[in-house]
Amino acid sequence: MEMLLGLNLFLLFIVIGLFTIWIWAMIDIITSKFNEDVMQIIWLLVVFFLPFIGVLLYLLIGRTMKRLPPEDHNPTDKYDHLTKLKSLLDEGILTPEEYEAEKEKILNRL
Repeated sequence: MEMLLGLNLFLLFIVIGLFTIWIWAMIDIITSKFNEDVMQIIWLLVVFFLPFIGVLLYLLIGRTMKRLPPEDHNPTDKYDHLTKLKSLLDEGILTPEEYEAEKEKILNRL
C-alpha cells in the first residue's frame, strides 16, 4: 500500500513539473521577440498542441530563433572606434569623405 502511495506521489510530482515547464515555455514565447514575427505564433501553437514534444523542440530549436537584445555599449568604445577611424584617415586608407561618413555612423549608433 505504501509503495502505491509513493508511486502516485512520484507521478504527481512529474506531472506538476511537466506542467510547470509547459507554462514557463508558453510565457517565454509570449514575452520574447523572434527574428521573424510569425515564429512566435508558430511556437505558441506547437507548444500548446504538442505539450511535451513541443516544449522539447522549443528548448532545442526555438530559443535560438529569438532576436538578440542590443548590446550595452561602453562609452569608451565610441572613442576607441573614432581613434581607429582617425588613424585610418591619417594613413591614407580612408578618404576625408569616407571618414566623415563613418564618423557620423559611429556617433549616431553609439
